[in-house]
Amino acid sequence: MAKTRKRLTLACDTCRSRRVKCDGQRPYCGPCHVRGLDCFYQQVPESPATKVETELANVNLRLDYLTMLLSKQAEPLVGPQQSSSSALGSHEDSPFRLLATDSIMRVLGLDDHYARGLIQLERANLHLSTTTAPQIFFISHQQATAALAAFSERIHSYYPILPPGFSETYFSILSGPLSPSCETCLALLVAAIGCVAHEPATGGPYFEAALASLPAVLAECTLTSIQCLVFLSIYYCCLLKPCQAHDYCLIASFKIQNLFKSELSVQLDVAKSDIWILDDYIPLPNCRRTWQFPPPQAPSSTLTGVSPASVLSTDSTSTTADQAQSFFLAEIAMRRMLHRCNSAVTCSPDGRASYAPSIALELERQLDEWYEYLPANIRFAKETTTPGQPPDNQYGSLSNFLHVQYYCCKLSIYWPAVYQAMQDGAASLQLLDHCRRFVDAYIQLLPRIAYAVDDCLIYKWTLSVSFFTTTMAALKVAETPCLSDADGDQLAHCLSAAATVDWRGTEGSPSLQNLQNTLKSRLASRRSE
Repeated sequence: MAKTRKRLTLACDTCRSRRVKCDGQRPYCGPCHVRGLDCFYQQVPESPATKVETELANVNLRLDYLTMLLSKQAEPLVGPQQSSSSALGSHEDSPFRLLATDSIMRVLGLDDHYARGLIQLERANLHLSTTTAPQIFFISHQQATAALAAFSERIHSYYPILPPGFSETYFSILSGPLSPSCETCLALLVAAIGCVAHEPATGGPYFEAALASLPAVLAECTLTSIQCLVFLSIYYCCLLKPCQAHDYCLIASFKIQNLFKSELSVQLDVAKSDIWILDDYIPLPNCRRTWQFPPPQAPSSTLTGVSPASVLSTDSTSTTADQAQSFFLAEIAMRRMLHRCNSAVTCSPDGRASYAPSIALELERQLDEWYEYLPANIRFAKETTTPGQPPDNQYGSLSNFLHVQYYCCKLSIYWPAVYQAMQDGAASLQLLDHCRRFVDAYIQLLPRIAYAVDDCLIYKWTLSVSFFTTTMAALKVAETPCLSDADGDQLAHCLSAAATVDWRGTEGSPSLQNLQNTLKSRLASRRSE
């Protein structure tokens, strides 16, 4: 039987019209590239979108429309001669990027270069690895298993990017000669991160061994090399070293763009990767095809006598996979809102910035719509809590993290209202109402972010900085006479509770130590008045 010729269905329109063979390469096929012709492809029919994907698309359309409306406003004046009255124009991203601006340092009563000093502290504290080969060390199965379990419990739920069967690969590599490769580096980084999550001082040997494979990771442009770079970033996040974490994350983003060939910048003024240009081309993750670590059979059981065969990888259970998928969808939608438009600021033709109440209400409506579409397995309850009262954590770490993001986003929406009132020295009834919304959001945020700082190891530095900036902003509200009606006793109690928050585990970060001392001094000064 004669073989039928397999027809290429991805030929470009140019090659089709010229009736020449097309290699289907994108964005430009070989024949068009050689001849300097424009290369166009027909849109490939896509499978029907799910309900969640449809709603995400609708949210994106509304965000694009709102961004378009804002882009039609005149740009604010920028330059050394810009007065402090136009400083609001620098807040168009988020109050939680305020460490990147000098103007907000003045608003918070700090030195103009306070944020730059934090970066210098972190850069001066770089962890320089040794140039000598790592020492050979013995890896016990008990320690490797405990590290893998800790990694699964505290890290992998936020970044479920490991493939099924990883447990077998992990134990196979750690029991071998540790030859330098991306696969070896990945297994050692998982062990290092798991050790830090389980017992912070024990991850060093694994990390030093992983660095021996770093040249291979940097040289390759594969999915495994990108995973290694992401985990290098996560390792430094766990050690509260945000600058090093950002550097490796930036390298990973460039490799991703090269692979396709086509998030610490939230806190610091650092280089942007422009990876958001790929936003519309990256499909949603399939969390049913990722690695999962089997939980112990009984609460009293331990991992002491567990053999490698008894912890082999299994496919994600339906419940775990559904929760991970829900978290990813919610997180993607939240980050798109924060990335595209989350500042209720408008500019007049002469460049003067001012608060835009209608934009704020629209942004809050979109935020609440995001909440309404949260599935039950990841949804948090927006219950009212008493200042200083710890949150009910029955919804788990992922839900609490989304809860923190919800109130951080609401704070970012209404911060311009607070700034406008401070700038004018007076507040209309509408402006005062929107300032109250800022205060209410902070009161609800505080117990949840205080819990998340200890619970979420990956984002400990970022959440600590957000805790500092939001509390400093709330202090400004309490100190502003025209906002006394928006203050109330609850904010005073909340600030008293903020002074008692324990900054545990921040000894390795000089910038967080600086923030802690600054905030404690400010809160102590308020109590003494």
